[in-house]
Amino acid sequence: MGQLRNRGENRRVLFVQATNPGAYPPLIHASMLMAEAGWEVTFLSAPIEGNKLALDPHPRIKVHEVRTRPSHVMGKVDYAVYAAVAARLAVRLRPDVVYASDALGAGPGLLAARLAGATFVYHEHDSPSPLHPILVRARRAAARAARLVVFPNEARARIAQKELRFSNDKLHVVWNVPRRTELVVSTPTAEPPLIVYYHGNISPETLPESVAFAVKRMAGRVKLRIVGYETANAQGYIRRLVGGNAGAGGVNPIEYIGKVSRADLLTQAARAHVGLALMSRQSNNLNMQHLTGASNKPFDYMAAGLALLVSDLPDWTRMFVEPGFARAADPTSADSLLAALEWFLNHGHERQEMAARGKTMIESAWNYETVFAPILKSLTNA
Repeated sequence: MGQLRNRGENRRVLFVQATNPGAYPPLIHASMLMAEAGWEVTFLSAPIEGNKLALDPHPRIKVHEVRTRPSHVMGKVDYAVYAAVAARLAVRLRPDVVYASDALGAGPGLLAARLAGATFVYHEHDSPSPLHPILVRARRAAARAARLVVFPNEARARIAQKELRFSNDKLHVVWNVPRRTELVVSTPTAEPPLIVYYHGNISPETLPESVAFAVKRMAGRVKLRIVGYETANAQGYIRRLVGGNAGAGGVNPIEYIGKVSRADLLTQAARAHVGLALMSRQSNNLNMQHLTGASNKPFDYMAAGLALLVSDLPDWTRMFVEPGFARAADPTSADSLLAALEWFLNHGHERQEMAARGKTMIESAWNYETVFAPILKSLTNA
């Protein structure tokens, strides 16, 4: 790492993503690793009203913001302004690398890279739904022009490669794992009750209502804690999940904590026993269909010392259940979830061993220092 740090000194990287980068752990991790290796890092942020998640402070990381927009939807004027600011920053900063994310960042990022004569990286965190023709062309051009193309999931990467026709030698699959430095050292949380925990964006697809039904049937022996924010199409869903109805024990066992910054997120998770990653079994969304590696939730929970409860899907079973990090259940069935929660209650020792195995895996291999190392090495030697 010392060698990479020396080579990175005085080099500059401009991150271009047309949203708030503080909501994207891979961007937080990549920028911190580059800053620690001596790079001067600049983000061009396009904040969204109500999304206050901030990047971790670092003396080599600066954030330049365009005006806040009211929703995740970016209009033509806002897009033009963002592209113009990206161009101006590129000319002024002369970055060695432009690191662009997702379809909205593709065009402005490629423009910035060409103006600066910079190495270009395209990282697609979320594969897009139908796009405006301008964004379709920008995404294709970005993937073909990039030195490195990064995806968080192998299946998504292959689908995009077939569509966009970029060469295999530039493709890298980098899972959305935490940093090794984020491993939580804490004393085990007392029980009962068993505390199950969820963090991330909140919608029926990511946290099904069947979870609330199962927890409320546990007569106070299980509590559910929720951290995060509602998606744009799920407004009011948190209120529905928490509800006003108590469980069988007379006290509402569901608690909504609110939004928590990345710096405090895993400490919050470590106060629970079981982490929930219950993705939809029947989604038409490409991202939801191919989430293993792309979803940071299970990796975060493992770093926090939690056992996992995941959906009984083949890819989730292979990645998390078979190695002994998780139990699986049908996310649509309160009865299936109830049976899984009963198992965790009645097998405390096995649950703790499961959590310990997961934490060891994060420390040894499933961490961003390890998975991002080939990217950092390639950019440092560029």
